[in-house]
Amino acid sequence: KMEARLVGQTTFHGERIVKVAYPQREEVVQSPCVATGDDSLLLKYLNPHMAVIVTMSEDTISKEEDEEHDEDSFTSVLNSASTSSSPSALKSMKKSSSTRSSSSSDTKSSSDTTPEVAKDAPNLFVNVVDTVSGRVLYRASHANAQASTTNVPVVVNENWIMYSFFNEKTRRTELGVLSLYEGMIPKTGITAFQSAEQSEKFSSLDARDSKPVVMAKTYGIAKPITAMGVTSTKGGISARHMILATGDDKIMSFDRRVMDPRRPVGDLRDAEKTEGLKQYSPLLPLVSLMTPSHNQTIHNVQTIVSTSTALESQSLVLAFGGPDIFFVRMAPSKGFDLLPDSFNRILLSIVVLGLLTVLFVVKGMSSKKAVTMSWE
Repeated sequence: KMEARLVGQTTFHGERIVKVAYPQREEVVQSPCVATGDDSLLLKYLNPHMAVIVTMSEDTISKEEDEEHDEDSFTSVLNSASTSSSPSALKSMKKSSSTRSSSSSDTKSSSDTTPEVAKDAPNLFVNVVDTVSGRVLYRASHANAQASTTNVPVVVNENWIMYSFFNEKTRRTELGVLSLYEGMIPKTGITAFQSAEQSEKFSSLDARDSKPVVMAKTYGIAKPITAMGVTSTKGGISARHMILATGDDKIMSFDRRVMDPRRPVGDLRDAEKTEGLKQYSPLLPLVSLMTPSHNQTIHNVQTIVSTSTALESQSLVLAFGGPDIFFVRMAPSKGFDLLPDSFNRILLSIVVLGLLTVLFVVKGMSSKKAVTMSWE
């Protein structure tokens, strides 16, 4: 007899789920660790049971809906008054304004008795959850997120989590980046006579082993983001590029290293310079050369997917969701496994034919000399 048993569950009280994202299945990971500038190793947290759940506070959503309802009702009264100058229309307008003033006074009096929620209180939450145990591995919170948000673009790639939302206080789109690690092995941890102690088994039910070390950074971008994706290649050797669909109907590409949460805020150290890290900048630069869509308009993109090709340097990207479909072939690390167009193929053919001719001539001379020496 088989019985279903509850292993774990997760509940977000007073919050509404906005988005759920999972890691890419059958994703190729070229290396399970990251080599730092001082020759230490950061072990990537690669949990196939991980899920990212984005939630939003219900209080903020209800407040936004009430404000929109009041604004719509008052606008409808104004429109009716402008189309009709009869006394009844003016009377209804006065009645509506008096109702709004009374409701605002009631709200004010009720706010005197109930504690107000702080303006900068977090209202958007990014939860990293283990789907086997139901345990929340990490929880990031953001304040002043747009309450009417119904879609938060999220991408989970290797040990990275990237998401975006609109900040009403700064009036710009913010891009959050999380990188998860199991731990670090110092440069003296692995030698010819010593190896690092590491468990070969992983269990989501073990709270100590399944808890990652998280590094987080937030970047600002001048354009709203409607969809996000990441390039994928055959062996995972090429650099990863983030693909963003912006609100002005463009497809933009960013090197993932530009969004690295390990970018230092202060001056760079020698080890960080050796690794190639750049100093942290809160704004991501928009470079027109990194626009795969060029001057084309791709309207209302909602989904971006990518797949690999037979060549490691090439990645196929498809953006869709609206009336337009956009398909492009990208080379994140350029065509390192392709011959350039300026390559002299004719000269190469002549050299190969010349070498083959010399080979056959020398072979014939060698066999002829061997026969002559055998007769002597």
